[in-house]
Amino acid sequence: MSACSIQTPEASNSPLSSTVPATDRTPTCDFSIYGMRVRSPLRLSGWPTLPEGPAPDITIVREAIPTPVVEGAPHSARSLVEDGEVRVGVRGVARYRATGGTVIHVDPEPSARPEDVQLYLTGAMMGAIFHQRGVFPLHASCVVMEGQAVALAGPSGAGKSTLMVALVRHGAGFVSDDICVLSPLAGARFGVLPSLARAKLDLASLASLNHGGQDLESAGGDRGKFHVPVRTLDVPGEPPPLNAIFLLRDGEGDPRIERLQGLEAVAALVEETYFLRYVVALGLAAPCFRHAGAVARKVRVARLVRPRGFDHLPLLVDLIGTGARQV
Repeated sequence: MSACSIQTPEASNSPLSSTVPATDRTPTCDFSIYGMRVRSPLRLSGWPTLPEGPAPDITIVREAIPTPVVEGAPHSARSLVEDGEVRVGVRGVARYRATGGTVIHVDPEPSARPEDVQLYLTGAMMGAIFHQRGVFPLHASCVVMEGQAVALAGPSGAGKSTLMVALVRHGAGFVSDDICVLSPLAGARFGVLPSLARAKLDLASLASLNHGGQDLESAGGDRGKFHVPVRTLDVPGEPPPLNAIFLLRDGEGDPRIERLQGLEAVAALVEETYFLRYVVALGLAAPCFRHAGAVARKVRVARLVRPRGFDHLPLLVDLIGTGARQV
């Protein structure tokens, strides 16, 4: 029996109609993401469903959340961190609360689009949950090449997802987009846990990849991005081991790779931690630094410096392919 089989008349009216207050009658579904079981009354588009099973790692609950109140334009956001709890308000979308590394509370606005509610749930709130659990994901997209994972890290708008899709088109396998969650492997190495098999791209990125953008699902938010399905490689067993992390940086001249070592590599990884401000506010700077140090000791870290834009995509694909093999 599927965990999604519970139905009520209200649950069939709209994508968010199943988000009624959590009670024994609330329809829920179990989903899989980053190797975890997530139980939710929201219909999470694109998330693989799981059959009915054990207790979830993360539970999503619909409830009234009074704060934070957010002023300004739609999608303006405000976060509060207190006593280990993370609260986020997004104007015109929802208020969220992450507690204990196990529960995400959500209070959607009546007129909110489902894709907007899901965007912040999948992003900022999952980031908060990871930090509460003592996991420090990178703000990175990731592919697997010749059995080894390669991460592309950088701030929003750096081109991580575009370059990742270009690599997949040249034979790499998709692992994750935007959030790179590491899992310990034998020998003090790290594997990368898979996310949803899709990337978020805007129209300019789609054009650079010769993709017309027709019939794509909105990724939510106010940046005009769409979900683009990507090809994965069926690799059984443990997550692919992380071999290299390339930090995308703007710079003049020919694209180039600059190796980082020691404290410089550790500091760079700390800066690329997903939602680093939550780390600081939660008082987790020391364990985050130790985690970055452990990663830097086992993984090649380098800057990938290139002029901003899409003119050098083919060259960047070749550079990454060559650089990833230089262990």
